[in-house]
Amino acid sequence: MKKAFCLAVLLMTLLTIIGCKSLVEIKSAPIHQVDIRFAESFPVQIFVYIQGGLSDGCTTFKDLKTSVSGSDIKIDVRVQRTKNAICTALYSYFEKNVALGSDFVSGQTYTVTVNDVVKTFVMP
Repeated sequence: MKKAFCLAVLLMTLLTIIGCKSLVEIKSAPIHQVDIRFAESFPVQIFVYIQGGLSDGCTTFKDLKTSVSGSDIKIDVRVQRTKNAICTALYSYFEKNVALGSDFVSGQTYTVTVNDVVKTFVMP
């Protein structure tokens, strides 16, 4: 009887954990500021400063993914929150610095897209 009860509790716990994953909403972060920064080094290092928004007290930064295709650099930034959670109505911000490295051609123009914000820079 104890084994059956323990197995039932374990199964219910696993189902709850698996079910809770579907209760998390993941979406693109609202982006407020994007700055391209050059480190004074040799070779020159490129960084992207990102300031994004967290719509309430339950929303947190999830992740960012960077992809490069020729002279186009795309950074997807996502936030997450539990669906139907009761949260404080406090809008806040997060900041991230993304290192792009130094593998760029001097004098070439590059386009950086962070969610829906587009910036360009010319490699010194």
